[in-house]
Amino acid sequence: MQALVLSDIGRFDLVALDDPVPGPGEVRIAVTQSGICGSELGGFLGTDGLRRPGLVFGHELVGAVDAYGPGVPVEHRLPPGALVTANPLRSCRTCAICAAGHGNVCPQRQLLGGHVHGSNAGLVVVPVSAVHRVDQLPDPGSSVFAEPTACALRAVGRTRILAGGSALVLGAGPIGLLLLEVLRARGVEQLFFTERVEGRVAAGEASGATRLSDDPAELVRQTKELTGGLGADAVFDAVGSADTRTAATLAARPGGDVCFVGLHSADGMLPLRDLIRREIVCTTSFAYSAEEFAQAVDLLGRGELVFRGEVVRAALADGQHWYEQLIKGHPVGKVVLQPSN
Repeated sequence: MQALVLSDIGRFDLVALDDPVPGPGEVRIAVTQSGICGSELGGFLGTDGLRRPGLVFGHELVGAVDAYGPGVPVEHRLPPGALVTANPLRSCRTCAICAAGHGNVCPQRQLLGGHVHGSNAGLVVVPVSAVHRVDQLPDPGSSVFAEPTACALRAVGRTRILAGGSALVLGAGPIGLLLLEVLRARGVEQLFFTERVEGRVAAGEASGATRLSDDPAELVRQTKELTGGLGADAVFDAVGSADTRTAATLAARPGGDVCFVGLHSADGMLPLRDLIRREIVCTTSFAYSAEEFAQAVDLLGRGELVFRGEVVRAALADGQHWYEQLIKGHPVGKVVLQPSN
C-alpha cells in the first residue's frame, strides 16, 4: 500500500509499505478520507512529544471494510465495502482510571496515528470495537469530522452552559468552529468568537456567532458590553496560548465557566485571586468518551451538526505541501487527504 510516512522532522515521504494484516479482533479498512488534525502539526515539527519519524499519521478517517482478523464473530462483521469510520482513541479498559469513567485520560491510552500507524495510508487496521458504520446515514462522508466534533461535544458538556445563555469561543480553527456549532445546536442564544485569520471569519459567522476583537483588553470590554456588563456565561479557549487563557478567565461573568481546550502552550499564568473573588469555575477538556464519539458520528451524519469551515481535499502525495501550508497559517478549515488504494 501507499503511505505518507514521517521520514524526518519536517519531512513526509510517500512510500510503499506492506499491507497491514489485521490481528485477532481487528478489521482492516481501505481509507478513502483522512483529515489532518492541528495536533499533528506539532508532530511534523517534532514538538508534540508523541509522534516520531517512521510513523504514519492520521486519526480522522472514513473508509470501507476490507478484511477481518481471526476471532471476530460473524455477527460483528460488516459486509466487505461497508463504509465506516473509527474511534481512534484506545484505552486499556482495565485500570482504575478507565473503571472510573475516564478512559480518555487512561495512562495506557493509544492514539491511532500517534502510537501506531494511522490513516494517512491506503489501509489501516483498528479494533472491531472502534468501528462505526456510516453508509446508512444521510451524509456518511461527514464522519471524517467525527473526532474533532467529539472533542467539542465533550468540552461543551464539561460546562454548565444552558440554552438561552451566552458563550465565547477563542479561536475559529476546526475545534473552535465545532464548539460554536455544538453551542448553536444546544440553543445558546448569544455566541461570540475571536479569530486572527481573516479567511476563517466567515465560517464562524455562519454559525450565527459575532466576531469580537482578539486584543485581550478590547475583547473583555466588548464581551461585557454585549452581555449587560457581566461577561459570557461560558468561555472556551480553543487556542491555548498564555494570552488567550488569561483573556478567557477575564471575559467570563461572575460565577461563570471557563473551559481550557487548546494545547498550544505548555504553561501559562492565571489571575487566581480574581478567579476566586468572582468564583469562576475553570475546567479542562481532553479528547472524548466512546459515547461522545458515537454521538458525533450520528449528529454529523444526520446533519444536526455541520462543519462550516472551508474543506480542501487533496491527494495523499500532496500531504507534505498541505502540512507546510497549515503551519504557515493557511486559512482553510480542514484538509482531507484521499489515499488511492
